[in-house]
Amino acid sequence: MSSDSGARTAFAERLALLYGEAGNPPLKRVAEAVVRMQRVDERGRPVRVSAQRISDWRRARNVPAQFAALAAVLQVLIPQARRLQPTPVSPGLYDLAEWQRLWESAVAGGTGAESPVHSGQDPPQSEDGASVPGGVCPYKGLASYRQQDARWFFGRQRSTESLVELLRTAQRTGGLAMLVGASGAGKSSLLNAGLVPALREGILGDGPERTVVQLVPGADPLGELLRRIPGLAGESGGSGPAEPAGESQGPGTAGTAGPATQSHAPGPTGEPDGPEPTGESDNPGPAGPARTARQSDAPGPAANTPEPTAPSPHPHPTPLSDNPRALRDALAVCARSGARPVVIVDQFEETFTLCADESERRAFIELLHAACSGEDPPALVVLGIRADFYEHCLAHPELADALQHRHMVLGPLTTAELREAVTGPAKSVGLELEAGLAELIVREVSADGPRGAHDAGVLPLLSHALLATWQRRKAGRLTVAGYRAAGGIQGAVAATAERAWAGLDPAARTAARLLLLRLVRLGEDTQATRRRGTRRQLAAEAADPDKTHESLEALVQARLVTLDADTVEITHEALLHAWPRLRDWIDEDRAGNLLRQRLEEDGRAWEASHRDSSLLYRGSRLEQARAWAQEAGDTLLTRGAVEFLAASVRLRRRSLWISRAAVSALVALAVVAAGAAVVAWQQRDDAVFEQVVAEADRVQDSDPSLSAQIDLVAHRLRPGDESTRNRLVSIVNAPLATPLAGHTGAVYLTSFSPDGRLLASAGYDRTVRLWDVADPRRPKPLGGPLTGHASWVSSAVFSPDGRILASASDDGTIRLWDVRDPRRPRPLGLPLSGHAGTIYLLAFSPDGRALASADEDHTVRLWDLSDPARAKPLGEPLAGHGAAVRSVAFSPDGRVLAAGGDDAAIRLWDLSDRLRPRQLPVTLTGHRATVHSVAFSPDGRTLASGSADNTVQLWDVADPRRPRRLGGPLSGHAGPIWSVAFNPQGTLLAAGSADSTASLWNVTDPAYPSQVGEPLAGGSGEMYTVGFSRDGRTLATGNGDGQVRLWSVPTSDMAGHGGAFRPDGRVLATAAANGLVRLWDVTAPGRPARLGKPFPPGDGHIRRMVFSPDGRVLAVLMADPEVRLWDVSDPARPVPLAAPLKLRIRYAGGDALAFTPDGRTLATAYDDRTIQLWNVAVPSRPRPLGTPLTGHQGYVNSLAFSPDGRTLASGSADATVRLWDVTDPAHTVPR
Repeated sequence: MSSDSGARTAFAERLALLYGEAGNPPLKRVAEAVVRMQRVDERGRPVRVSAQRISDWRRARNVPAQFAALAAVLQVLIPQARRLQPTPVSPGLYDLAEWQRLWESAVAGGTGAESPVHSGQDPPQSEDGASVPGGVCPYKGLASYRQQDARWFFGRQRSTESLVELLRTAQRTGGLAMLVGASGAGKSSLLNAGLVPALREGILGDGPERTVVQLVPGADPLGELLRRIPGLAGESGGSGPAEPAGESQGPGTAGTAGPATQSHAPGPTGEPDGPEPTGESDNPGPAGPARTARQSDAPGPAANTPEPTAPSPHPHPTPLSDNPRALRDALAVCARSGARPVVIVDQFEETFTLCADESERRAFIELLHAACSGEDPPALVVLGIRADFYEHCLAHPELADALQHRHMVLGPLTTAELREAVTGPAKSVGLELEAGLAELIVREVSADGPRGAHDAGVLPLLSHALLATWQRRKAGRLTVAGYRAAGGIQGAVAATAERAWAGLDPAARTAARLLLLRLVRLGEDTQATRRRGTRRQLAAEAADPDKTHESLEALVQARLVTLDADTVEITHEALLHAWPRLRDWIDEDRAGNLLRQRLEEDGRAWEASHRDSSLLYRGSRLEQARAWAQEAGDTLLTRGAVEFLAASVRLRRRSLWISRAAVSALVALAVVAAGAAVVAWQQRDDAVFEQVVAEADRVQDSDPSLSAQIDLVAHRLRPGDESTRNRLVSIVNAPLATPLAGHTGAVYLTSFSPDGRLLASAGYDRTVRLWDVADPRRPKPLGGPLTGHASWVSSAVFSPDGRILASASDDGTIRLWDVRDPRRPRPLGLPLSGHAGTIYLLAFSPDGRALASADEDHTVRLWDLSDPARAKPLGEPLAGHGAAVRSVAFSPDGRVLAAGGDDAAIRLWDLSDRLRPRQLPVTLTGHRATVHSVAFSPDGRTLASGSADNTVQLWDVADPRRPRRLGGPLSGHAGPIWSVAFNPQGTLLAAGSADSTASLWNVTDPAYPSQVGEPLAGGSGEMYTVGFSRDGRTLATGNGDGQVRLWSVPTSDMAGHGGAFRPDGRVLATAAANGLVRLWDVTAPGRPARLGKPFPPGDGHIRRMVFSPDGRVLAVLMADPEVRLWDVSDPARPVPLAAPLKLRIRYAGGDALAFTPDGRTLATAYDDRTIQLWNVAVPSRPRPLGTPLTGHQGYVNSLAFSPDGRTLASGSADATVRLWDVTDPAHTVPR
């Protein structure tokens, strides 16, 4: 932002703020007041200011040409603002000298005349969206609203009144009152900026203003009580006087932190630079009682109290924990002035998450209950707690009673309240919202919630998005463009966090990761929560204190972390879910993070107990911690934890030395006797292990699921073998199958019940079998097979309500079965007949009242199942096909029927009137052979068809009268496609083929489908059927080998894809399992755009891709094996360069391909454990350089050049890394 435009904008916003503080008087009235004042300028001329000029100043269209005109307006506005708000919301707001400096900055560089800003254009913003100096931001981001923020707290009037009414109930009945809500619902904001100001205004109406005591339990809840309640330390027999409860506020609010703090001068955003106050940062919680004549809300001290380095074994050896009377007496002192004090305990869940001492927790709860119960209780107590700790509360009678009789659930804001939460704060500081912005925000906030309400936890994201939009304001306006640039509701927090992360160097990033993980507490049975730490503690435990300090400052600057004088905590738990990177850190090794957390806590306790050796780890606990630490590395542990673990290891070694000395003689004798036996056993075990691994390799391609099971056997034989472990890790995301044996012939169809708990399979053995698949990993048969058909069974499908199963057969009949008790199915009525040949497939209508059957007699019949026991034909058969009809499917709305068959065509029928179906005019043609299967997508807009021409075709049937083909056919199978099926989400399409495999396709965009992973292979015989479970996580297939297989479909991306970024990061190359490469424009990573068409770089599978340093050449390592070079200087039109570089390579790793930094040399690896360098200075004429480099004893898996291009590093399966001097690539020598 230029200094000129920035200063003018600051001036305009400052004036708008003052105008709002003065009550927004009409412009005409201000102009008339200036005239009545009869001011003159330095030349003695009367000062006149029109309403339009004042409006232009506020909107940054102009700045005053002379200060006298501005001063006259200020002398009208400042007294009015001071009457309404004696203390300025921003320092200097009522100071004329300050206004003159601001005005001088605004006109600096000009002629002194009143002039427009940039020809009416909005002043530019800085790249980072920094706020204009002098602006006051009414949005709190991830932080909660505080007492002094009440003027900006909108949208919670109704909730504030309900909470006050709850306190009135507690006042009459006694007992604890509880405010319950999800994380992010706004509990802290409602307590601080809604309830506390209302109490100070005497809303309970029984005396003078009340003393309000606020606290957050932390790890030491009894200690917090000692520090918060005046005189309690003396009553409880403490060893010294209690710390001051906070800044004195008379009968108003008692302090909420340890040391008293003074009001801090606002920074550029207008918010205090001091510590954030109490509580969980539940956001916006917009507005408690609206006030026109507002009183000053002095900033209260922060509630973020230092977390003790380790809990004391006896935290409070005082009468306090044994004598609830001490607390009652101390509160009675506060109540002598009249009204009973109110104790507000925010984030009460910390009593369960941070307080490790059960007796202290119980004493704390009993003390609070005693303070507000019994005869003439001295106080009212309200607890704010997260809803997911409901069960924890039930273990304490006092809390259970409150939940039953005196609790309030803080629900979502209504649409009107949401709008007020967005617009109210802006209006209160004189900001405008661009037309449509409020509607856009409300719509996005409510988009994912039930019945239009917003989801729990979205309010902090909303507040942060508004803060980020405010940072991008233009001329005092919040704009749609600024909101979009901030990332909207879901993206603003992540965008802010990623910007802060990107600004750190690698060492600081490591420190930031460790810092954030230490500010998160994982529960065994609850979601992650925040925990507080101290700066001293974090610095002392950090492996690199300087980088920890650097990363902390960056996180604080981004408002992701709140920093007190000594306390550090994540600003809001919403960050734990809204920032994908942090969420991944927490989830990727949750068990490891829990172990690290326990290890660090035990290390602190060990330090606090003067390194008592009895607290050190032993046995399996030590082995578990040590194994994790060795794998994770010391950088993920605090220095204290590292020392604790090292001391535990030293203790174990000393114990072992003593034991060994005692039995050394016996060991020596045993070694001599057992040595030979050990060698023999080892040799035998080695042989068995090698056989198992060899067998896993043999079936890897033909049956990956069996190979995975054999790998697991190998891992159990040798748990420490790194290669076996890597093999298991590599298949974590691969689909694996669980076979179901029972049929004695081919399985032609599988069908899941609507609830996903049952599977029906139909086979050549003339039976239908039912399976319990509630746990797909442990399926089991249900009862005996269903018999009755006289020939092979082609189809078995469930009705939409899951109560009926229909089966069809080569015998030309349909049978209906009552499967309400799947262990004892029974026939319904007589078999349905009427077809003149094999019935190939059945399909129920979505309402379950009709059944369609596809037959060899060239027709489709509809059956009326209104009464399943008396099913009957529905209208006349649907004719029109020129050959047998193989497949039939209803659209999701039941209004369209699709049928395909031996004539290679697909016909669509309008079933609006099922008694009089009408064939739609367009027949879908394009397949060159029998159409074996058709399926609608869940949204009904796409139809998939599988054919004997070995392809799958997608069709756009959004308008069934005008269907059209989507893209080209999906190919890759070596046999006919027998079955196609969409997953329930409509994002995946499965196709089963006669080549014994099934392929998966990403059809999120049906116009550009892409194959996902390698084809699913297993068993023998043709794969006749595929079908997804209700949740889309399981795929059932049926094969010619008579087995049903249940495949686990991973929720994350599956193996089989590769990718490479161009060095400038603007283009991404991706390789699909079908051997095609696609280039993407990723300038905007959130909106990647395709560049040109996908192209096959060669024949077969793609192993590795790498761009040359200038990004003009793409080298592709194929499975042929060969390297292909492509000219991608125009990414939309890739062009092949020269002939392929032939290699002798089968087993090299994925990184065995590398360019030098100047792009003139390419390194490849061979199967004979050698490395070859190539001169690619002219990519169209590559040539080998020198002789192959030898020295490795294993396959070369990785190649990398140093930044100066003078050294090549090669990594091999022989567990070595070799360095080569390639200063002269034609004469390379080892270093």
